[in-house]
Amino acid sequence: MANATDCCSVCQERPLPLQQIRAAVLFADPVSKLIHNLKYNGAFGLGKPLAQLMVEAWHEWHMPVDLVLPIPLHAERERKRGYNQSALLARAFSQGAGLDYSEHALHRTRFTTPQVGLTAVERLSNVQDAFSADGCVQGRHVLLIDDVCTTGATMAAAANALLAAGARAVSGYCVARAV
Repeated sequence: MANATDCCSVCQERPLPLQQIRAAVLFADPVSKLIHNLKYNGAFGLGKPLAQLMVEAWHEWHMPVDLVLPIPLHAERERKRGYNQSALLARAFSQGAGLDYSEHALHRTRFTTPQVGLTAVERLSNVQDAFSADGCVQGRHVLLIDDVCTTGATMAAAANALLAAGARAVSGYCVARAV
């Protein structure tokens, strides 16, 4: 059985612009239901307990990180939802892990369709060039935080923007990894 911290076959076959992507747990019940409620049912209070799962699993993968950033939502989607679930997770995780955090160093520059139901190729195309980053990331090792990682396409697109802005390295960390 795979561990949440094992390297998946997709990452082994297709190099991404990230050093690594890891997850605290696998995307299965009950965590999958909690993440769904966090994202789609307004249960923003689930951000802290889900981030606590990430903090507890961090010791398995602890690595030097200069800055924690959430995957940003497009402004229109964030207005509709009322919050960015990745920002809730990143803020609580960085506090629990004692890491520097910034909510506004990475921006989503265009609206994208939700990734749910798209193939791996469609996901890559959907988020290509959808992010930009501020110069404050220059020379830093950035840790991107998101709720779920399926193919890594969103994190890869964000990492490309961060690296173009001068980040030294980018890694990803999620609550759950879909397998």
